Amino acid sequence: MLSTVVDRLYYEQWTFPPFRFLYFNIAQSLAVFYGRNDWHYYVSQGYPLLLTTFLPFGLIGIWQSLFPSEHAPQYLNDSTSTKTIKYQIATTAILVPCVLSFISHKEVRFVYPLLPLLHTLAAVPFTTFFLPGVSLAIPRSSQFTAKRLLLALLLTVNISIAVVTTTLHQTAPLTVMTYLRNQHTKHYFSQPPSEFLAPAPSTMTVGFLMPCHSTPWRSHLVHSSIKAWALTCEPPVNMSASARANYLDEADRFYANPKQFLATALGTPPALKKPQASWFSWFGTRKRLKNEFGREDKVGADGWDGKEGRKSWPEYVVFFEQMEPVMKQILMGSAYRDCWRGWNSWGHDDWRRKGDILVRCLRR
Repeated sequence: MLSTVVDRLYYEQWTFPPFRFLYFNIAQSLAVFYGRNDWHYYVSQGYPLLLTTFLPFGLIGIWQSLFPSEHAPQYLNDSTSTKTIKYQIATTAILVPCVLSFISHKEVRFVYPLLPLLHTLAAVPFTTFFLPGVSLAIPRSSQFTAKRLLLALLLTVNISIAVVTTTLHQTAPLTVMTYLRNQHTKHYFSQPPSEFLAPAPSTMTVGFLMPCHSTPWRSHLVHSSIKAWALTCEPPVNMSASARANYLDEADRFYANPKQFLATALGTPPALKKPQASWFSWFGTRKRLKNEFGREDKVGADGWDGKEGRKSWPEYVVFFEQMEPVMKQILMGSAYRDCWRGWNSWGHDDWRRKGDILVRCLRR
């Protein structure tokens, strides 16, 4: 009841989010708009990615919780309440993936909240298997030595995965945000050192020509003076079946024909102005420095108006390396130059996200 009242206050109308979830994903089947996966995804990919080396122990734990043995050792004889709790946890670990499998679009993060429950079920089989081998009270033997080596291997694999995924694999979406924030601090917070230079500009504009949700977005670009836009991917809500079949979001239209999309949505990229030689070039240079905060003369890009559809060329354009050849052609002769490049990963299952992340910015 409290949740219903809170939803009413937030949405300003009576609504039941679980029903809307089922209606959106199953009745209208709009989740397929973000990709379609096999029916066995959570069994063949979801749980293996969640549990990694704990997968066999998790599966054994689920089985033992659903069908407890009547002849289990004394130290495994749980109380009635413990057995009931473990049964409920195991049932949840099976029921949730089964229900989510009816939705065409599947992701590991949908079942991620189950990870603590799975670790709880895997704990008993894991300790039962390894405890005799790692106990100092047990004399050395070939059997226990093999278990100790296996345990060391499992720990090594998990530590290696943790190090690679947190420090090496797909790090550019984070490091590019650090670069942009540093640029904002350097060029938009600092003031010029000379009386001949105008104050620093107050607004920084950034455009992300990438698939949706490729970066942490506003969790890092927290300053209100950073005006950023990205390619949108809203689902075709409230459309007929025929309209949904032909619907392409903004990101799809961009990758289908980047040149045409940018020409339509952004227009011609800003170009450098050619300097005009005159007898008063010294005075002209002094005036340019004062008016342009030390930047080269250029045709300025309009600020982002915050609206959908038509956008403006920003000061910083961010895209994946896969788009580099096309972006070089589009930005050839413009005021943009290479400003930053960050290593991302060795490979990616999404062809649009392959390679490094690049930033091109208007010349300073």
